[in-house]
Amino acid sequence: MSWKKNVLIVCQSAAGQLYLGVLLNRIWYSPVLAKTPAEGIQLAQTTRFSLVLYDADVSELEMRPAIDLLKKDPALKDVPLAVFITSGDARVSEMLLARGCAAVLTKPLDLAIVYGVLGRLSGQPRSTFRVPLKLRVEIEEGAPEKALTSVNISEGGLYLRTIEPLPGGTVLHVKFTLPHDSAAIACTVEVVRALPLGTRLEAEPGMGLRFISISDDNLGRIRNCIQWEMMGDLEWRPNI
Repeated sequence: MSWKKNVLIVCQSAAGQLYLGVLLNRIWYSPVLAKTPAEGIQLAQTTRFSLVLYDADVSELEMRPAIDLLKKDPALKDVPLAVFITSGDARVSEMLLARGCAAVLTKPLDLAIVYGVLGRLSGQPRSTFRVPLKLRVEIEEGAPEKALTSVNISEGGLYLRTIEPLPGGTVLHVKFTLPHDSAAIACTVEVVRALPLGTRLEAEPGMGLRFISISDDNLGRIRNCIQWEMMGDLEWRPNI
């Protein structure tokens, strides 16, 4: 796996710093924390950042000069700046974008949206986040076996553990049940990656499956499962 990209997080709340720091680390970034824009600028003198995240739960009177300070600093002016706000006020979003912010994200945060936006801004190659999750996956075709174990899942597909992966382009019909869910998800998948035993020492042998036919309802259930697995133990209280 590639190295983690440095992300500067500017947030005056200790709880917010903890929340964002843990979340960014989980989705494969290396967070560096600052309480104020001035502290962030000082850190930027010695650390190169791929992104700047600013928690803008402050008054507009504080927000405007803070954004201007971050965008005008020589070390940060070319680094994409994403802003988190609680208000869904379109006027505030337009003001932030007009001041040079690359993205405005509204809290409570949706992991899929956060990952997609930050990935686009930082050049992250994967479009959807995958979470380690062991599931029993039944295969209608019975090949390579009637059932295999998945080791991770994303909104894009599954990775199944097997020493006999099928060739790329193979279409399968699979069924699995998510944790804390009672109804099985049935969908059609395509093998997009095959990793036989011994191909790479650091990688588990198996095959990557891409969803090619899945209902919106089932995709929503997968998204909610991933969100819970990644963020269910986190609670953000911005006023702390």
